[in-house]
Amino acid sequence: MEDLFANCNLCPRKCGADRTSGKTGFCRMPATPVVNLIKLHYGEEPIISGTAGSGTVFFEGCSLGCVFCQNHLISRGPTGHGLQMDAGALCTAYLELQEKGANNINLVTPMHFAPAVAASLEKAKASGLKIPVAVNCSGYDLVSTLRLFDGLVDVYMPDMKYFSSRFSSEYSHAPDYFSVCCSAVDEMVRQTGPVVLGDDGLIKKGVIVRHLILPGGLFDSKHVLDYLTSRYGNAIYISLMSQYTPMPSCTGRLAERPSKRTCGTLADYLASKGQDNAFIQEYDSSGNEMIPDFNT
Repeated sequence: MEDLFANCNLCPRKCGADRTSGKTGFCRMPATPVVNLIKLHYGEEPIISGTAGSGTVFFEGCSLGCVFCQNHLISRGPTGHGLQMDAGALCTAYLELQEKGANNINLVTPMHFAPAVAASLEKAKASGLKIPVAVNCSGYDLVSTLRLFDGLVDVYMPDMKYFSSRFSSEYSHAPDYFSVCCSAVDEMVRQTGPVVLGDDGLIKKGVIVRHLILPGGLFDSKHVLDYLTSRYGNAIYISLMSQYTPMPSCTGRLAERPSKRTCGTLADYLASKGQDNAFIQEYDSSGNEMIPDFNT
């Protein structure tokens, strides 16, 4: 595990930082996972949150760094308020969430800590963790890193943010985003198989791909939906989100919300593709309402 952090190539940036010696790369994080918040979360898709809530662990740092990120307080930190938690401490946190009745363990942006997080899941499963484990990530992930979670993760919730390299370059400095994300989602589907729901209506295995509608992104969004529906159809869930809310630093087209008409057009477009396994977020949803009270 240490070797993977010593010359870090865990994400597509492949910056080579020696995170074991206190140096940081693009994600700005050390080798030991930094956790900002652990809580029961009720704002995910219904098949994740249910009524009991999703046992959510919010990690600090990010290997993508979108300029419009609603979690920027912890994703582009460091905030200095997160707690370093090794595999043993994470294991204990998962088991405590299970004791509180969480439907699942929901790991938010853990990929830049993948080796340590995988080790924590191995410990937790050996210690009695029975509920499904979900990984909530940007989609900008290497297949080699995802394979560290093979057999440990039941549900993946990646974003598929962009089709256009122009958008991914401008907003995330990642011109290769779409091709990387396509390979990543393929690997996630390979690991989990088609979506499986339990008798309680909650997801037990599978992939939920999220797509956030961006201002000025109508045709880009259509390309993303075309790809997902043609490649996977109802073997996955597609979550079409209209919660985009401009952050104070956003300028130009990103300073405005996408129109209600655009969101409605895309909802109709997804339905026209025959996608039954889908969630359509209400237009009145606000990104600000989805942001937890992080430790900042």
